[in-house]
Amino acid sequence: MHVLVVAIVFPSPGNPIPGNFIGQQVLALAERVERITVLSPAPMMPHFMPKFGRFAAKVPLPERYILVPDRCEVLFPRYLKAPGNLFLSWTKMQWCRLVDKTIARFTHSYPVSIIHAHTGSVSSWASIQAAKRHKIPCVVTYHGSEVHTALAGRQQGWELCRDSFGAADLNLPVSRALEAILRSSIQPVGRCETLLLGVDRRRFFPALELALEPHVLYVGRIERAKGVYELLNAWVRVLAHCPDARLTLIGEDRTGGSVHRLVQSLGIDENVILTGPLSGHQVADMMRRSRIFCLPSHNEGTPVCIMEALSCGLPVVATRVGGIPDVVEHEKTGLLVAKGNVQGVADALLSLFRDPSRCVQMGKEARAFADTHLDIARTANRLVDLYRATMGNHELSEH
Repeated sequence: MHVLVVAIVFPSPGNPIPGNFIGQQVLALAERVERITVLSPAPMMPHFMPKFGRFAAKVPLPERYILVPDRCEVLFPRYLKAPGNLFLSWTKMQWCRLVDKTIARFTHSYPVSIIHAHTGSVSSWASIQAAKRHKIPCVVTYHGSEVHTALAGRQQGWELCRDSFGAADLNLPVSRALEAILRSSIQPVGRCETLLLGVDRRRFFPALELALEPHVLYVGRIERAKGVYELLNAWVRVLAHCPDARLTLIGEDRTGGSVHRLVQSLGIDENVILTGPLSGHQVADMMRRSRIFCLPSHNEGTPVCIMEALSCGLPVVATRVGGIPDVVEHEKTGLLVAKGNVQGVADALLSLFRDPSRCVQMGKEARAFADTHLDIARTANRLVDLYRATMGNHELSEH
């Protein structure tokens, strides 16, 4: 079996953070299939256009690199990209050409058996078009923002997500909440199954003992949609009752420094640490040194960071949005609050600080849940089974 993975972002040797959760899944799959090729087209901005967001590349991407010798090659072909969704038809055309070119490259050596596209966007739309032309099946995983934001909000390009869900041979939303939104838009022709990405349990495992100090950890983009401002305002209330508590925020600051200024204006700079982005190994180490994980997002798919925290045996305080209730059971593996509820976040954190035995019990329940449901090895086995079934059904339909 030769799987072509098509993704908007994917880890590279110089920048291992973007798309790290997809990279972990590819590594797990590489142990179970004969060959994987990853295609992650890298946008280039025309010189006369200002650089926006991630298109202003901080680390140059290689044209290609070998992820697993003799099994997995990663390709970063370049294409011209306008800001946002400007000239979307042009972008779609380039993506289709790149997917076609990659499939054609292996026609006589190791033909692609199935395409697995990540996110319901231009990546999935182009993959499905190419799959139809080459008469191979296509699988699409939906991660969150393309459904919660683009599709649900009917933002420019939302039709790409809708049409992908309608046409793919197999749809894999990462939460039941995502599946419900997708089905409310269009009924799929192919199969649909909720499938979590999973966590590398060899990296994310519990500490031998519960962290002694009251340390709360946040991992994710530092931005308003992740509930960071609510968390900081809640932290002021936590410190009023637990002045020794410490909060660490790991992630890229996308607020233009306003979060740092808020920390200073609230007078909590001695109890709040902003680390910037960290590697997976560093995040895992920090989780083992923490007592509670907190993610008060406004919307989500199924956050990998929460699954990693559960795997490390941390009770989770989070908002009841998206796929979070799929993995966090209220009062058992964590505490769920309404989004935007500053006092609710503060009360949840304080209740766990005041009852260490409750923290320990929730941590044990979190580990048990992760053992059963979040092991990336089990997810990879299930994914390979789904690949085989989808390929078999596709062959029958072709005949």
